[in-house]
Amino acid sequence: MEKFALAFKATASLLILLLLGGIAAYSQHQEKNTHDSTSNEMLFGDKLKTGTFEFHLRSYFMHTENQADLLDYSTWGTGAGLGYFSPRWKGLGIGFSGFFVFRHFETNLTRVDPATGLRNRYELTLYDVNHPDNRHDMDRLEEFFISFEKEKVSAWFGRHHFESPLLNASDNRMRPNLFSGLSVDYRPGKVRLTGAWFTHLISRGSLEWLSVEESVGLYDTGRNPTGSDEDYHHHLGSKGIGVVGLEYEKEGLQLKSWTYLAEGIFATSFAEATGNSSIKNGSRFLYGIQGFYQSSVGGGGNPEVFRAYTLPGEKTFGGGLRTGIHFGQSELTLNYLGISDTGRFLFPREWGREKFFVSMPRERFEGMGGVHALGILYDQTFIHEKMKISLGVSHVQTPDLENIELNKYGLPNYYHFTGLIDYRFSGLFKGLDLQFLVANKKEDRDRKIPLEYVINRLNMTNYNLILDYRF
Repeated sequence: MEKFALAFKATASLLILLLLGGIAAYSQHQEKNTHDSTSNEMLFGDKLKTGTFEFHLRSYFMHTENQADLLDYSTWGTGAGLGYFSPRWKGLGIGFSGFFVFRHFETNLTRVDPATGLRNRYELTLYDVNHPDNRHDMDRLEEFFISFEKEKVSAWFGRHHFESPLLNASDNRMRPNLFSGLSVDYRPGKVRLTGAWFTHLISRGSLEWLSVEESVGLYDTGRNPTGSDEDYHHHLGSKGIGVVGLEYEKEGLQLKSWTYLAEGIFATSFAEATGNSSIKNGSRFLYGIQGFYQSSVGGGGNPEVFRAYTLPGEKTFGGGLRTGIHFGQSELTLNYLGISDTGRFLFPREWGREKFFVSMPRERFEGMGGVHALGILYDQTFIHEKMKISLGVSHVQTPDLENIELNKYGLPNYYHFTGLIDYRFSGLFKGLDLQFLVANKKEDRDRKIPLEYVINRLNMTNYNLILDYRF
């Protein structure tokens, strides 16, 4: 894998040099009649100056308040980044970006909770989960790609962003997930066809680019369904992630179909249909349906069952429903998700955040089977759509706490409440976005729950204040 990484870097660097040379030659040809006395270097520089620079500043304060007998956590960090995206030559272009983070303030981030022996869950993912004590050298090279764009086709080769219902940026921390490989988009009319193959990625809570197989287990691996103390981190084998997506949109109807293959580990198919229809007084009726099917592939990543990500032959499926109304500047929806008890829904948290209808900030459904979740979401915009308020409440029924075959992280039934205020500035401060997010989770069990299943999961409130500025 190390040899492949070196070969990839060498190939990417060579292609970028060839592209830059092409831009330089093109500049010289286009301007030779009026700039005969100008050196090639100046012509090359003039051409590159027409590219786009992007500056990004981000400040993030987070505080988690657990129940009285458990530790609370706080931190404040600020980061800045710079990206450059070249002009296109015959459809080709290059781009690269980097970002660094300062860790200004913290409380208990690296301290083990005395009552449970567990560490922080949310705040550390703003920085570097691999090196919790790292406070000084927090920078990373993010985008580094060659792209092609012409008419109906676009393609990216190298390190770049990618968005889909399961594999995505999951960018509600300091930095997003990014992926390394090849992705291609083809958009003939109202259809969009996407194909991708990724071999490496960098997770939102990490500073290191890792191979696909090494990236799984960067966060908590949960409980092994075999009852073993072993886990799958550093024990999986996979050549990469393959993705195929098909989307269609027409007159208020959107159809999506996505298939993911984590080579040697699992395969997942996801489908979604959403739409709206006009009703009286300009309001619109909203509806949607989702479904997924997942199965183990190649022994789940390791022939030794206790080190596999999915159990051999493990399969599961699930579905979601949405109904609601959009009226004026408001939207209210009722959402449902059910997951079969034939197996767990598994998709590495390091790779993205699932976009189910009932999904809300600060919790996921990954790692569970036999789930029923019901949620109400409400969105309201104000001040010419500059400010948005989002409220959510849900109840999630999970398998029994001791059911390690279906409840990977030991999560009891719970109530989930979220509130978000998002204000996007205009005028002089266009590009500035201020957000305040609060998430609260309460247990819904009659019997007492061990504290190791409560800390950072239940009977807690998570506060977030985010200032984001792009220019």
